[in-house]
Amino acid sequence: MITSAILGCGNISRVHLNAMASVPQAKLRLLYDPKRERAEAAAAMFGGRVADSAEEILQSREIDAVHILSPHVFHAGQVKAALEHGKHVLCEKPMAASVQSALELVRMDAYGERLCVIFQNRYNPSSVRAKEIIESGELGRIVTLKAQMTWRRGAEYYSDDWHGKLALECGGVLINQCIHTIDLMMWLGGRARRVKGGISTDLLQGVIEVEDNAHAVIEYEAGHIGLLYASNNYGVDEVPEIKIALEKATLVHAGDDLFQIDNATGERKLIASREADSGIQGKAMYGFSHPHQIREFYSDIINGRPHTISAAEAYPAVWAVSSIYESARENRWVDFQQLCVNGKI
Repeated sequence: MITSAILGCGNISRVHLNAMASVPQAKLRLLYDPKRERAEAAAAMFGGRVADSAEEILQSREIDAVHILSPHVFHAGQVKAALEHGKHVLCEKPMAASVQSALELVRMDAYGERLCVIFQNRYNPSSVRAKEIIESGELGRIVTLKAQMTWRRGAEYYSDDWHGKLALECGGVLINQCIHTIDLMMWLGGRARRVKGGISTDLLQGVIEVEDNAHAVIEYEAGHIGLLYASNNYGVDEVPEIKIALEKATLVHAGDDLFQIDNATGERKLIASREADSGIQGKAMYGFSHPHQIREFYSDIINGRPHTISAAEAYPAVWAVSSIYESARENRWVDFQQLCVNGKI
């Protein structure tokens, strides 16, 4: 039996709790949220006892695994404390808000045996198939790629106790909404060389302390260029899209679907799509693969396997987000900061 705890009982916690409930070996033991009533409501529905503090969970000897679902600013410190106390950790994105904090977590779990970071969209059939095609070389090398994420996040979204506050969220559209798309750009596009970008607060200027628009140019080691545009000012939530132009065809990764467009004929065909209902209840979100990754997290623990999305795997997305912020502040290119894991760069 794996005794588990939930640290942070906001909206995303229900997705984690529902998935945990489908894992017979997972036993929910503790929950904590600064708003105690949220933890009490979750405990009433899913079981477990409400802890009096985050430290009680992080230091508890009765807890084997911790789900860290707190505001961004706390992630790195809480992950570090949990690892230091010998726990397995499943952390919502981002695992850290700075490159240095991310590198510290990579060093603490270099083999990926205890820390897993949520980037659920890598598990979507569209993402898996795109990765297979790119790595196989069947459509040739990557020529260029671009990603666009346009959602609506109005003032009401930022009316809670941490969204839109720089000290707690550590940024806006880049680190919160677009980091999933950025992770896919880094995973599918290959190793980055450098990035340059900019941010602005436009429609919500004076309402929030973080950006609601961002753009970037990513230069990859293989020589191709990636373009990124992200906004929370659109009128509706549009499906994020990544176009990957290969020598023989173009892949269009549209959320949970993948299309292939023949470069010669322009023929467009669907080659991967979302599977049957994943069982997620409640909040709608981009990507339906949270349950898949959460169940895999527990399976990895039970079978002694390294986690697929380890700290080292999650690092490039943290680097990209942090470096776009740095580039925006200083108006310059920011080089990729290499990490060495198990003797490999």
